[in-house]
Amino acid sequence: MPISTTNAGLTGTFRKLFKSRDIFLHDGKSLRRFRVTPGLQLFVVSTAITLLFWSIFATAQLAVAGTPANPADVARMQREVQAMQADVKAIKAVAQQRYLVTEAEIRRLGLQPERVAATGVGGPYEPVETAHAADPNFKALFMSWKKLEQLEQGTIAIPSTEPVHGTNFTSGFGVRSDPFKGRAAMHPGIDLAGPMGTPIYATADGLVGRAEWNSGGYGNLVELDHGHGIQTRYGHLSRYIVSAGQHVKRGQLIAYMGSTGRSTGSHLHYEVRLDGKAVNPIPFLQSGEYLQSVQRRAAAATRVAVGGPESAD
Repeated sequence: MPISTTNAGLTGTFRKLFKSRDIFLHDGKSLRRFRVTPGLQLFVVSTAITLLFWSIFATAQLAVAGTPANPADVARMQREVQAMQADVKAIKAVAQQRYLVTEAEIRRLGLQPERVAATGVGGPYEPVETAHAADPNFKALFMSWKKLEQLEQGTIAIPSTEPVHGTNFTSGFGVRSDPFKGRAAMHPGIDLAGPMGTPIYATADGLVGRAEWNSGGYGNLVELDHGHGIQTRYGHLSRYIVSAGQHVKRGQLIAYMGSTGRSTGSHLHYEVRLDGKAVNPIPFLQSGEYLQSVQRRAAAATRVAVGGPESAD
């Protein structure tokens, strides 16, 4: 007959606490299993207990050995804190002013700032010092610059440069007399006439959605997806030099002017679309120098401030 002892009971309890455990994680594509061994669990618990007792010991030592603070040192520290708070307030005001001006430029184009504000974030974790992180002024400054950065990064998706240089404006956006049927018809873009083979450039960073022959009247067509529901179309091309799925940058050569499709002569048919609906491209072509400088600054920050784990597209 087995004899139960206190030691045996404690040993059994210990084994139950530190037995192998399986953790299941779902990454959105597949279910993965990770096994946590008893040795790893025991190491983590031991480390935590050691740190706890060390913290208690260190706190007690500081309390015993502590000396009264020097009034002059306290006053100096107070002045430094006040100066830092003033600097934080000034920097926050600059960030808010830049945000308001950028927001106004975006609204002038008929866009909502929420549409273009960048939302994709990530990168390695780098904690901020606890004293700073707990300061409400520091938090407010961080949130102001984060909000500004997201808005400025999002402006990269806004078409704001000319798709072609040295051309003539021959037809505007809106209702016009159709050149083939002579009846009123909606023209969803603008026409820019020039010599056959004139270079055509992307007006914003984006992904090539289509680069193909279009039987609906565009002829050779390139369609770029700039994110945030923003697209541009380039029609009647003599030829294109990009392919579907390719990433392009603002100002990158993508095609050459032609007269393919439903066209009466060499020209570029250029469109800007929001959520699939054509809008007038003219305000985008006339975007102010401020917005373009914001875009250049955001593009430069994107090129310089990179990091995080490597992943395949």
